[in-house]
Amino acid sequence: MGVFSGLEGSLEKYIEGFFKDKFKGRIQPAEIAKRLAREMRDRRRVSVNKIYVPNKFTVYLNASDYDNIATIASSLSKELQEYVNQKAGEKKYTLAGPPVVDFVREEIEEIGYMKIESGFSEELPENEPLETNEEVLEHTQLFRLTKDVTVVEKAPAVYARLQVIAGPETGRIINLSTVPQVIGRHSGCDIVLSDSSVSRRQARLERIRGRFTITDLGSTNGTWVNGFRIMSKVLEPGDEVAMGTTVCAFKVD
Repeated sequence: MGVFSGLEGSLEKYIEGFFKDKFKGRIQPAEIAKRLAREMRDRRRVSVNKIYVPNKFTVYLNASDYDNIATIASSLSKELQEYVNQKAGEKKYTLAGPPVVDFVREEIEEIGYMKIESGFSEELPENEPLETNEEVLEHTQLFRLTKDVTVVEKAPAVYARLQVIAGPETGRIINLSTVPQVIGRHSGCDIVLSDSSVSRRQARLERIRGRFTITDLGSTNGTWVNGFRIMSKVLEPGDEVAMGTTVCAFKVD
C-alpha cells in the first residue's frame, strides 16, 4: 500500500516522519494531494451516467521547492497517482485514463509557490451530454418541442484549428481539442511550439459554450490577437494569434 492510498489524515501522519525532515516547512506532499483532489472536483464533467475527471496533472513548483523533491520526484509521482486513483473511486469519479502526475520547475522566487494544471488524456464520449458546474460544453443536445413529442437533435460538431502562417513552423496545422490545451515551448505542454521567443507556458485554449477562448498565462512577450495584446479573448474565425514570432490563423469548419 502506498503512502497516499489512505485519507488525508494518513498522509499527514506519514509526513510527520520521513517527509517532514526533507521538506522543512515548504510545500508538503499532503498539500499537493489535497490540491489534486480539489482539481478533480473543480474540473469534473457530469454526463448522464458518469462523472468524468481529469487524469493528467502537472504540478509547477518554485525552483527551490522543486530541487528539494528532485531526488524522490519519481516515487512521489507514483504515490500521488495511486492517491488520485483511490480518491476517484471514493468519490465515484471516472478518470479519463490512467492517472499521470508530473512535476515542473518554475523559475519563480516565491517560496511555497505551487500551481496545478490538469487535462484529459482521452476524448470524452460523444454520445453523452456533458456539463461542468456552470457551463454546457460542445456535446450539448438541443431540444425542439413538437405537438406530441420532444425531438432531441444533436448539436452540430465544430472543428477548429490553428494554422501557423508565420514563424519557425509556418504551414503547421494544429487541431484544437474540446478540452483545455496549454500552448508553450515546454515539452509538457499540450501544444508544443519550437519558437524560442514563446514562453514555456504561453497560453491556454479552451472551449466554453461552443466558442474557443485563449488566455495568456503570464507569458514574457504576451499573447496578441489581431495586433492587440490580450489577457483573455473569445476567438472569431479568421483571427490572427501571435505568440513570439509565431502567428496563427484561427479557423473553424
